[in-house]
Amino acid sequence: MAQSSVSSLRYEFPALALALTFIPYRHRPIYSDLFLLWLEGRRATYANEAMIAAVRLAWWRDAITNQASQSVPLADRLLALKTSHPDILLAITHTLNQMISLLSGGAPKAEALAIWHHMVANQLITYTDQANGESQDHQEEALMLHVLDQTLLGKADTDHQAYSGKHMLFRLISWLTQDPPRLYYPDQRPMLALKMTMAVLFRHLGRP
Repeated sequence: MAQSSVSSLRYEFPALALALTFIPYRHRPIYSDLFLLWLEGRRATYANEAMIAAVRLAWWRDAITNQASQSVPLADRLLALKTSHPDILLAITHTLNQMISLLSGGAPKAEALAIWHHMVANQLITYTDQANGESQDHQEEALMLHVLDQTLLGKADTDHQAYSGKHMLFRLISWLTQDPPRLYYPDQRPMLALKMTMAVLFRHLGRP
């Protein structure tokens, strides 16, 4: 499971997969799948027609709730969470239902995406902090996913506030978005791995 999850993200989004190498190995499979699902959700939401977006999101919801993955690897892995992490699966399906309702009702895409970023950020951090019993509303992490989303659209806001939290992965996402070509590793930034390592070592993640 670990190899298929991480390798899928490495194929889909190499720079983000590189960032995951700086978190504990045991967290990488679920982190990879949550990010892959985040990418699927944002792609679906950006469909030209709201109803098309709702249908695409409904496919993921139905694949999970009806256990009808149609042998899509990511959907199969998400279904496995029903046993290991049922709360994550419940949060995903609940948010997908909210997004479908919003888009079907004519709400702006930004409103649907906001709750998507929030859910994914919450599940990523909650999964990490389960042993500590922490329960917080991770607004700053959700904002980082919003910034990442906008940067991928070519709408980077260079004035956005750098991430001030402790979570290494979101520090790295903040660092990546401060220089958008970093997101296109290795095509545009073949030395990104070395630069990212130096950024982590010195903890100056806001420095170009």
